[in-house]
Amino acid sequence: MATDHSDGSRLRVPPFENTALFSIETDDGYVRIEQSLGNQVRYTPEEAREIAHEILDTIDTAESEN
Repeated sequence: MATDHSDGSRLRVPPFENTALFSIETDDGYVRIEQSLGNQVRYTPEEAREIAHEILDTIDTAESEN
């Protein structure tokens, strides 16, 4: 899903209900995180763990704000 932004326009962040779909599975010792937006799909286990921790930390913060 390539988009040409050579005209200076910025990529619009979609509302939450329209966010990119993703799937997570293993791939030859890596963690494959496929996204309908973005282009990096293979992460080391450490990178994937860091992403997971960031997601969980953000959830904890959001829950504590409510």
